[in-house]
Amino acid sequence: MEKITSRQNPKISEACALQKKKCRDESGEFFFEGIKLLREAKRENVNIVRVFVTAAAIDAYGDELSGEFETVEVSDSVFEKLTTENAPQGVFTVARMLAPKRKPTGLSIILDALSDPGNLGTVIRCADAFGVEKIYLSDTCADVYNPKTVRAAMGSVFRVPTERGDIEKNIKELQNNGYSVYAAMLDENALRAEETEKDGKTAFVIGNEGHGVSKSVRDACDGSVFIPMREDSAESLNASVAAAILMWEHKKI
Repeated sequence: MEKITSRQNPKISEACALQKKKCRDESGEFFFEGIKLLREAKRENVNIVRVFVTAAAIDAYGDELSGEFETVEVSDSVFEKLTTENAPQGVFTVARMLAPKRKPTGLSIILDALSDPGNLGTVIRCADAFGVEKIYLSDTCADVYNPKTVRAAMGSVFRVPTERGDIEKNIKELQNNGYSVYAAMLDENALRAEETEKDGKTAFVIGNEGHGVSKSVRDACDGSVFIPMREDSAESLNASVAAAILMWEHKKI
């Protein structure tokens, strides 16, 4: 096993650069930390490139740190440069971005300019729990491979297919495939969450945390949906909470 003790080593510099979205996009790689995510990634056959580990992690996790990828021991000083965690476990994994998967046939979620990586990660985790087949993201959404997103999503980021691009085009394609697409917003014609179809070919659009669903996206939808709340209460819900409630209501597991 190679051991790196220099913080200027090229492999360390390349791994640290993955904190920037531009570098992730250019390399097609991202990173995540901790033994749990490494276990999840191995189980889901994620294409792992390299795992940086400390001596303490080798003692603690042993053979779990090996596989069809390069394992590199690093000094504590080098790992301090790599990590973005407050309480790191000494395991830092670099992996290839996930390949796109087939078109969905069941419940889908569309995210219109969701800006907070933590919210995005939570939506992905909930989507995994409730059996959402795919998440579509606008170009202005937070990055799926942002470390905060990956951390919030836990292992779900390896299981729930995502696609970034023109969501108005995505909406049209879904509609042509028999989907009903609803914008999560309150207007005079909005359906209550429990009134939407339960046949599977349904998609919900969740808007930006501050501005909601944009007008052009709203106009592309078949209708709107709202989550009933008691009077004189909070004006709205957190975007990821709203998404989770709509998923649950649709699936009723």
